[in-house]
Amino acid sequence: MQYEDYISSFNSKYSKARHNFLTAAVDRATLLKSWQHPLRGIAGEKLYLDLAWFGDLAAQKVLLSISGTHGVEGYCGSGIQVGSMRTGWHLQADSEVAIVMIHGLNPYGMSHLRRVNEDGVDLNRNFLDFQQPLPKNTFYDDLADIVIPQQWTQTTQTETLDQITEYLYSRPSGLADLAKGQYQHWYAPFYGGEVPTWSNRMLNHISDRYLGDRQAVGLLDYHTGLGPYATGQLMSLPVGDGHNQNLASAIWGDKLIVTGSEESVAAYFPQGTLIAALQEKFVNSTCIAAVYEFGTISETEVFSALRADHWLHTHGDLNTQQAVEIKQKMLDAFYSDRPDWQKSICNLAFTAQEELLAGLRSL
Repeated sequence: MQYEDYISSFNSKYSKARHNFLTAAVDRATLLKSWQHPLRGIAGEKLYLDLAWFGDLAAQKVLLSISGTHGVEGYCGSGIQVGSMRTGWHLQADSEVAIVMIHGLNPYGMSHLRRVNEDGVDLNRNFLDFQQPLPKNTFYDDLADIVIPQQWTQTTQTETLDQITEYLYSRPSGLADLAKGQYQHWYAPFYGGEVPTWSNRMLNHISDRYLGDRQAVGLLDYHTGLGPYATGQLMSLPVGDGHNQNLASAIWGDKLIVTGSEESVAAYFPQGTLIAALQEKFVNSTCIAAVYEFGTISETEVFSALRADHWLHTHGDLNTQQAVEIKQKMLDAFYSDRPDWQKSICNLAFTAQEELLAGLRSL
């Protein structure tokens, strides 16, 4: 791709990002399907989860990429998907390996510049068996109202951050407890909900209808907000019998890091993740799955933006200049319009996709 092509593949407005995706997919897609979300976007626009399938619908191997699991992070994944199609990469799909893209898995969060969905739920903590007792998290039992205070002033931000930091460093599991997921405090970050969300149900429907009974499924789920600027880290989960993990390691080598390990930008093992759920669903198939996490700004700034957004939707007023500023900080925390960032993440993602495609063909 030429330098200017990276810029045109990305857009931080939901309707334009979706338009770019559908325009790039429509001519060569074997199947192009959309599911409308029950609510509207930040500008009153209709919201959709979109699926583009390339290659044979009966292919026994499927490479799946997902954008928008964490809403606002979807502008990164969308740009990668659109850029991939503009390179013609998707035309490698055939009767053996299909290439499938899910665009805007959490379209509400994507449009409204939120990491969570319409219910304040972190979709990547929502894939649990809700018939079982939900996990406890004493960090949020103790500090939920400190993480999201009643007022959002410079003074309260500083004072509450000091309290959070002191608590984190007083407990060995503090950092993990902060981000691994919690299920009791709906207004705080990393809330996994109490029932399967709309996006959860739609992904399960898609998996059952289109992805079941395959020999192999390879998954890349695109995320942002952790790690140094314009760098990426491929992360897998230590789940299953090790067979899928060994295959993933053979495909990506030492670029693949286990989530929660010392090398990981995510120093915790999250609960209720999409990847774990799909690997469990496809237990009778080979399922090679990884999150690709791309860095934006410092983690301190990302956490501040996340707290501000949750405060805004709990105690604030969306019709204020403060709300506009908070939304801009959320976008800056999980996306960049700088061409050097976009070029870097595209190059990283394109390589990982090509390696996964080769790996699936080798099975």
